[in-house]
Amino acid sequence: MSAVIQNDHDLIDAIDSLMRRMHDLGLPTRSMQGFYDVGEWLLCFEGAWMMAKDDPAHPLRREPSYQAIERYFADELA
Repeated sequence: MSAVIQNDHDLIDAIDSLMRRMHDLGLPTRSMQGFYDVGEWLLCFEGAWMMAKDDPAHPLRREPSYQAIERYFADELA
């Protein structure tokens, strides 16, 4: 997975990777899945972002896919 998202394919790969990692950590992804299925990428990521945004030690913050998606949506999340 690329550290920089340059197109929709990169974004899909990053979200797939993030959702797999969330599943591995036992974190909920069901609320994100519907948004993922219809291509609402920001809304799909927002669930993970809400879990981790105020916790610098949250395990998602160390995930390259999380970091790449957060950078990609930085303007919308600000």
